[in-house]
Amino acid sequence: MDDAVAKAFKNEGLEDFELIIAHTDMVTESMDMAPGMSYRQLAKKAVVANLSDLASKGARPLGLLFAWGLPSGFKVEYVIELARGLNEGALQYGTYILGGDLGEAKELTLAGFAMGLSRRDGLMRRSSAKPGQILALTGLMGWTALGFKILFEGLEAPRKLKDKALKSLYEPIARVREGQALAKLGGSRIGCMDISDGLAISLHQLASSSMVGAVLTNIPMDENLKAFALDQGLDPLSLCLYEGGEEYELLISLPEEVFEEARKSLSSLGCILHEIGYVTAERRIILKAEGREEEIKPLGWEHLREKPKIR
Repeated sequence: MDDAVAKAFKNEGLEDFELIIAHTDMVTESMDMAPGMSYRQLAKKAVVANLSDLASKGARPLGLLFAWGLPSGFKVEYVIELARGLNEGALQYGTYILGGDLGEAKELTLAGFAMGLSRRDGLMRRSSAKPGQILALTGLMGWTALGFKILFEGLEAPRKLKDKALKSLYEPIARVREGQALAKLGGSRIGCMDISDGLAISLHQLASSSMVGAVLTNIPMDENLKAFALDQGLDPLSLCLYEGGEEYELLISLPEEVFEEARKSLSSLGCILHEIGYVTAERRIILKAEGREEEIKPLGWEHLREKPKIR
């Protein structure tokens, strides 16, 4: 994990918090800027990438730092666009860009460092999942997978589906408020991580950290998207498990007695909490949905490794 947890000083205004949560994440133009994306959107995505991991801990954002690497001859108008995107992204989540650094690089690079605050008993961890707990997601799957197929495979889709799919890639959302709401329900009992690298591999990472397994009984997907996928000869479950990524939704493991309260709390924030299965003691990840039963493979995005052929 990129997160580091340390004791916070009892400075004025921080008395209610016991921990500092820190996270670093980097975006580059060649790897993270999808065709058609603006520099403003790329900058906002860099903010989301950094804050999403704070969200998975239930932390309150304190501020962000960004080190910029700019290629020689990079246009001033693009620099202004990037700065506006970073500022807008930070303000959207109630935090600020505190500073950073500027240097020359072979390609545009934005290396972020996010800091947040948490109470010790509200800290959600990847290692907190327990057998018998409910597994849940904060959003629908499949939109980014459709976006990738439109951009990189030339798939034609109806306008409404295309717009929503591309928006999921160009303007992702960090579930910061949702993470804080979950933490208030007893974060130390809740296992949580974001699924920016894809649902399948995130399930394996959560299970590995907690030394558990899981059974998936449902993968939430928009019915219109599902119908379109079937019409195109695509496997909807494969789209959601293996061919997405960058959703920045939260994958959550929580006690059954907390689930309804969590659902109501997130609903008040405009977020639907979808039950997708349950945690098991047997260390396998199994899909049991729509008449299928199969083992879920640990496929997804991993830097510096050969990429799975899913796009």
